[in-house]
Amino acid sequence: MDCLNRKLIIGVCIAAAAASLAQVPDKPAASVSDTPAFPRHLLADAGSCPLPAWPREALLYDLQGSSTVAFAIGADGAVERARLLRSSGWSVLDDAALRGIGACRFKAGLDAAERAGPYPMQFAWKLDGAAGVAPQLRAGSCRPSAHFARFVPDALASGMAASTAPGSASGVRVRFLVGEAGVPARAVAEAKGQPPALVTEALDLVRSCRFDYDDTPGERSASMTGRVVES
Repeated sequence: MDCLNRKLIIGVCIAAAAASLAQVPDKPAASVSDTPAFPRHLLADAGSCPLPAWPREALLYDLQGSSTVAFAIGADGAVERARLLRSSGWSVLDDAALRGIGACRFKAGLDAAERAGPYPMQFAWKLDGAAGVAPQLRAGSCRPSAHFARFVPDALASGMAASTAPGSASGVRVRFLVGEAGVPARAVAEAKGQPPALVTEALDLVRSCRFDYDDTPGERSASMTGRVVES
């Protein structure tokens, strides 16, 4: 079965998003209420800010999350200085959000105050339908390395220490598919500037892990996300 059909896409929800000025470095400090909202009234026309295409890679791994970006408007109505304010946790979604806002077009000839912003926009990447029965990590199957102790699935991270939570900077965030005999395949890391050798070590640990499905009824999901955490 094509893994892209496991869930139904309900689309990308685009909404005005408040952005704290700590995340907007080119503006003096101000309250969240002072942050400009998305300037829908300045769009060139009703169809000039189309929904971005859902990344096929994100569908393959069932990735979800919210990406918040900020931007200004150029004299010609094109988007300028688009940047990420708050990550979804996955670069493939964040990059799609930046491409999405870059495709929007606003009225040309706006005055400088109208163009300056920075304007926020939030892309909420959500999938509809049942997630499927997730594979379970086989206890003791992962091989620890010099820097990493274990793999923590996202499904377990919420009940653990903050350092292992999905949004934490600790360790290396990874995604992969569980194939035949519970062996990870197509493992990808969110490197976030970490040394390549360290990322490779984290991926090697993931590839040493093995997974099983329990007896829970329902369609099985092959996608797995989580974090390889340090020793």
